[in-house]
Amino acid sequence: MSQMLSKKGLNVSLNVFDKPKYDIIVILWPVLELLQTALEHSPKAHIGVLNPGELSWANKLNKEHKILLNNIDFFLVTGFMWRDLLLRYNKRVYQVIDYEYAENKELKKHKKTDNLIIGYHGNRLHYAQDFFPNGAQALKRLSNKYNITLKILTNNIDNQPRIKGVNTDFIEWELDSYESHLSSFDIGICPYFSTMNQLTDPFVYIRNPNRINSLLFYGIPSVASPIPQNCQVLKDQETVLFAVSEDGWYHAIEDLITQPDLRNKIGRAGKKMVEEKFSSKVATSKFIEMLNDEIEKPVSEKMGISESFIKKLNKQPYNFLGRIKGIIN
Repeated sequence: MSQMLSKKGLNVSLNVFDKPKYDIIVILWPVLELLQTALEHSPKAHIGVLNPGELSWANKLNKEHKILLNNIDFFLVTGFMWRDLLLRYNKRVYQVIDYEYAENKELKKHKKTDNLIIGYHGNRLHYAQDFFPNGAQALKRLSNKYNITLKILTNNIDNQPRIKGVNTDFIEWELDSYESHLSSFDIGICPYFSTMNQLTDPFVYIRNPNRINSLLFYGIPSVASPIPQNCQVLKDQETVLFAVSEDGWYHAIEDLITQPDLRNKIGRAGKKMVEEKFSSKVATSKFIEMLNDEIEKPVSEKMGISESFIKKLNKQPYNFLGRIKGIIN
């Protein structure tokens, strides 16, 4: 994003605080150490947090949350459910796009074949917790009837659950090979919850369709859970097939296995949709709109962070790289 903004004429720095004072600072995740650095470097800047992390926001605020709220001007989120959750804190909340680069991603042409690859990519928890039991049991039944290979592209693959009787390739997620593996899928599986009862959990209903969209850039259709954000962006039978129950997963996956025309139809419509709504070009324009809107707003008075609290934080190691890897996946 920084490169795209620079091409539009904006003076942008990434992970650097040694240049002249900034007008707007965006921090990824609510990291108070970074917030303190931002306050010291540019005390009059508009400060925002992109995707504010763990979900205790949905319950009772802790001390770190309160300190954060006393020192920022706005939030950036990638879904309307996140926006709804944060409006109560009287901070400006902007919705931006979880985007993809559309270039060099050819539309997959689906044909009838004897061996289909059904693929999952993303956070290891969504596969281990959300595809079981319903999706996994449906795939086990389908493997008795069709020649299919399940490809799991995630991290920590040795600890991923296995589906007995299903031919499975587990591949450790790596940036260099990610796109080649992704484009090899014929059908995607994108579970977001196991049962409808889980929709009472804020961590479930704030999720967005980025994993489905990543596949649609290649024209690859998915079977997915109907969380609110998915239902806003995607249409059942047009750009996705939704499923919750074991039979729902079974019939949706079987329809895509047996109907290459359906895979092509969803793939074409889905690719058109994501290129129009979720490309880097669209995301950059929307981000610039946000910056222009925010810079016209008043900067809030910042309360600062006490030295004693910062020292306490410094004693607790923060796994920043782990957070970044989690975002990528």
